[in-house]
Order: sequence, then structure tokens, then C-alpha cells
Amino acid sequence: MGCGAASGIAAAYNAPIAGAVFSAATGLGSFSINLFAPLVFSSVIAAMVSRSFFGMGPVYKVPVVPLTSPWQLAWFVPLGILSGGVGAFFLKVLRESEKQFSRWNWPVYLRLPAAGLLVGLLAVAYPGVCGNGYSVTNRILHEGFLSEPQPLVWLGGLFLAKLFATGCTVGAGTVGGVFTPTLFLGASAGALFGSLLHLAGGALLLPTSAFALVGMGAVLAATTRSPFLAMILIFELSLNYEIVPSLMLACVVAILVAQPLHGASIYTEQLERRELLSGAESRATGATMGQTVGGRLLPPVQPVADYARLKNIAARFLTGPNNFLPVVDSHQRLVGVVALQDLKDFLKTERVLDAVIASDVMRPPPPCLVPGQRLLDALPVAASELKKIPVINSHAKHRLVGSVSRTEVLVLFSEALAAETKF
Repeated sequence: MGCGAASGIAAAYNAPIAGAVFSAATGLGSFSINLFAPLVFSSVIAAMVSRSFFGMGPVYKVPVVPLTSPWQLAWFVPLGILSGGVGAFFLKVLRESEKQFSRWNWPVYLRLPAAGLLVGLLAVAYPGVCGNGYSVTNRILHEGFLSEPQPLVWLGGLFLAKLFATGCTVGAGTVGGVFTPTLFLGASAGALFGSLLHLAGGALLLPTSAFALVGMGAVLAATTRSPFLAMILIFELSLNYEIVPSLMLACVVAILVAQPLHGASIYTEQLERRELLSGAESRATGATMGQTVGGRLLPPVQPVADYARLKNIAARFLTGPNNFLPVVDSHQRLVGVVALQDLKDFLKTERVLDAVIASDVMRPPPPCLVPGQRLLDALPVAASELKKIPVINSHAKHRLVGSVSRTEVLVLFSEALAAETKF
């Protein structure tokens, strides 16, 4: 899955570095070399295949954006504040749209035409809402919207139309994405901010395209909660190092504004709804605290069936290092664990070993982890007696998918705390 996501971004935007970073930051939650190396290979291959068909040029034709004075950086702080608000509002629109369509409970053959009708009505006034928006975004970046009779009205209307159209399509469950619309909204918001600033007599030496370009990155950072991804992507699209300081500043400000307004990112919110993430994302700092359980996932301890005889379970304990064995039902759901110390009372006679099965002696399922959880959430669970902490696909389905070493988790946290005490 991670390699597929990296390949998609790399091929779609001709940005192999951003593709690998996107998948590592938002999908896997880890930059471990064992996970990051395959992402890099996938991104490079996808970018090369894409370039062989569509050429070497970038998707967005970004003009050169000169920055002549360090004082010009100050203008990008309010842009970051605006972008953070736009990102949070965009996420709320998507969430409310999904809730509304869920309340209506329409079948799919009614939802999709309804969404298409709404987008079609918007496209009558603003044709730019249709499609991926590459051409319209390029026009904004090159300030082509200034040729419109009322450029600010056109730009503001296009922004709202695209926002509403994306909300309708995502809420209805149509096939598509939110990555490119996020860039579209960021470019529109940035260009609108720059145009209004010029009308007020501010930042006259900065072109509107500079604000549009930085707005793309800032809104992307606000929705994905990944400033590094936004910086890398915009830099790969523009190949303009002069814009990087203002881009970094706006991205960080945008996240600081968006986080209190809307806690979850555009990707983690869906996972939390499906119970693939346990609660809100951890706010802990540091590389160790930010890693996910998926980044440290090991194969599961080979489970035993709930009807397995005690004789076979005892043999498993004698031939393996584990002090607990997971017990699964016919659907591979974790239903309990068998502890070695619980077998002592049943090892007296051979007849008892043949008569007792796993479900007779098993304990209730222990606290489990899911792949999307932060390692910080594993610390209370690591206090258990289990050498290998079970990892399940979700708290709803409870299917066993792997394990995490309790010793490894405790060592990681000990090293992290030792590192922090040095400063």
C-alpha cells in the first residue's frame, strides 16, 4: 500500500521525492530505512515510467518567484494564518458533507447522480471546477485570472465553487481524491490574498504568483499535518530555492492555526472513524514518540484455534519462547490468550490433556494495538506480561495481523528519555 501511494504521487506530479515522503509521513508514519527504501524505489520507477509517456516537464508550470528582501517574509505569516483557516474549514466541509449524505441514506445510484448534478450546476458558472484543475491552477500561478472583467470576484467564486464541489463528490462517495483539490484551493486562496494585499498597497514587489505558490503548500500542510511533505512537493514543482524560506514559514504557521480548529488530518480522520486509529493523534514530540506501531510491526505469534487440544498447546510452549499464545476463532479474530502458568493444573494426567481445549483455559483478550497507533500509546500496554503485544487490524474486527516486541518498545522509550535528559 505504501509503495502504491508513493508511486501514485510521484507519477501524477512528477515529484518522486514528495511521493516517498508522502507515503512515509502520512501512510506508514515512519522513516525507518527498512520502510523508506522500498518507497524510494517505487517513486523513482513510477516517475521514470510517467516521464517516458508525458515528458520531463512538471505538471504545474510555475513561474520564477523572486524574493529581494528578507523583510518580505513577514507577508507570508498572515498567509499562513489564512491557509490554516482554509485547511481546517475544508476538512470540516468534507466531514459535514459525508455526515449529510449518511443521514439521507440514499442508495449509491441516487447519491452519485445527485453529486454530479450539483457539480454540473456549479460548472455552468465556473467550468474550472471540473476535472483535476491543472490548467486552472496553472492559469492562477501565471496570474492569468487578472484578465477577467472582475478578477477578485471570479477568483473568490471559483474558490467557493471548488470547495463545495469537492465536498459534494467526497460526501457522495464518488471515486476521486482530495490531494489535487487541496492544491487548487491553496493556489486560489493564496492568489486572492496576494491580490487583496496589492490593492491595499502592500507587498508590491512580490508577484501574486508567489502567494499562490506558497498558498498551495500551506493549505496542503494544514490538511495533511505534514509540513515536510508540503515543502518538498512545492520545491519539486517550482525548483525555486528562493521561495523555500517563505514556504517553510507559511507551512508551520498554517499547521499551528489548523490544529486547534480541526484536530484530525485529512487522512487520519477516516482511519479514526473506522477505528483503525485509537483516539486522536499523539501530540508528543521526537522521532521515537512519532513512530507508529506499523513501523515496528512483527509477524504475529502463531495462534492456536479455540478448539485446539491442551496437549498440542503444551507442545507449543515446550518448543517456543513465548509465555502466552493467542487464541483465534474460525474467522481469525483474537478471542483470548492461553498463559503457560495456567496449564499447571491440567498437566497431571494424559486424559485431562485430551479432554480440555483452548477455550476452556484461555484468558480474555489482552489490551491490543492497531497499526496506526503511535508508539506512545503502546507504553501502557507494554506493562503487561506478554513478550509480544498483539496487533489487530481494528478494534471493531479484532483480527490478528501482527505483534510488537514489548522489550523493543521499552528500550526505544528508555533511549528517547535518556536523550531528552541530556538537553
